[in-house]
Amino acid sequence: MITEEDLKLDVSTLSTWLAEKRPVTVLDVRPVKEREEWKIPGSIHADVYDKLKANDQTAFDNIKLDSRNPIVTVCAAGKTSMKAALILKAKGFDAFSLDGGMKAWNFAWNKAETTIHDVKVIQIRRSSKGCLSYMIGSEDEALVIDASLAPQVYIDFARENGWSIKYVTDTHIHADYLSRTRELAEAASAEHILIDKANVGYGFWPIKNEELIEFGNAKLKVIHTPGHTLESTSFQLRDEVIFTGDTLFVDGVGRPDLKANQEEAKEKSRMLFHSLQRIMSLNSNMWVFPAHFSHAVPFDDNLVTETIGGLKDKLKMLSLSEDEFIEFTMKRIPPTPPNYLMIATLNKQGSYEGHSPLELEAGANRCAIE
Repeated sequence: MITEEDLKLDVSTLSTWLAEKRPVTVLDVRPVKEREEWKIPGSIHADVYDKLKANDQTAFDNIKLDSRNPIVTVCAAGKTSMKAALILKAKGFDAFSLDGGMKAWNFAWNKAETTIHDVKVIQIRRSSKGCLSYMIGSEDEALVIDASLAPQVYIDFARENGWSIKYVTDTHIHADYLSRTRELAEAASAEHILIDKANVGYGFWPIKNEELIEFGNAKLKVIHTPGHTLESTSFQLRDEVIFTGDTLFVDGVGRPDLKANQEEAKEKSRMLFHSLQRIMSLNSNMWVFPAHFSHAVPFDDNLVTETIGGLKDKLKMLSLSEDEFIEFTMKRIPPTPPNYLMIATLNKQGSYEGHSPLELEAGANRCAIE
């Protein structure tokens, strides 16, 4: 007899299937509005939520599905999707339910990588939230930017590449996920560095604007780029790559309003304009590696990046005058998700003890103005 336990599929297994390009149908059974908020790349949708809640065994009678591939049903937390999997299993499909649903999928990740001369850059992507962190390795040392996953993920990458993690840092105080940088610093015995402008409730090694951070044969130049937050920092690798945090994305710029009133948001928007002008003045062939992507990141091994020149052509807001830019950003600021202020507060104090990342981090990121 098939039990619910038999039909549970964990996030790690589905991530592996997608990374290996294994044929699988990911079937989202949430309400349309929930799916519009965030979804698994490549998934399809069946508008059967109400029928499943009513235990209607005919929910899938008029929906065509490929019986040759396993089907993984998905809902918010794994309960409604289990009803779907049981119905599909009874119809003869090789069906599973994603254990923990989208809340659990929040921690699914994939990677893409490149080598800049003798420096290796690994982009580690939390797929559903579009969070992008980076491990940069040279010779036998590495630096990690914006750790958003459990320390072991980064430690494993370091071990695979023969690196010791020398430095860890955040580009800014994040609001859409709980930073794991402090945990990684402790677990890897790494130096926790932050720009000296950072106003946080824990100790760190301060770095200054224009300072060079050296590890292996690599040097990262610190560039203070306030606007999204007051401490926002970018890091430049040679004349070829810049890690821009939430200052500049490949599809927008960082919102300037978090933890700010209207006038403060306008002033931060002005700061953001000047920070972007500084970045735009760099080599137009330089690659921008941001800290977020506004959509779910596919399991496709393709880096989320664009050149400065490409972004000048793509993002018309970058060609606006200062006053036009401020007016544009202030008009397009999206609603602030209710969890953002709490996450930012916890990141500022450096501990989320007593809080559940599963609950706090659920949902897509809303850090961009597009």
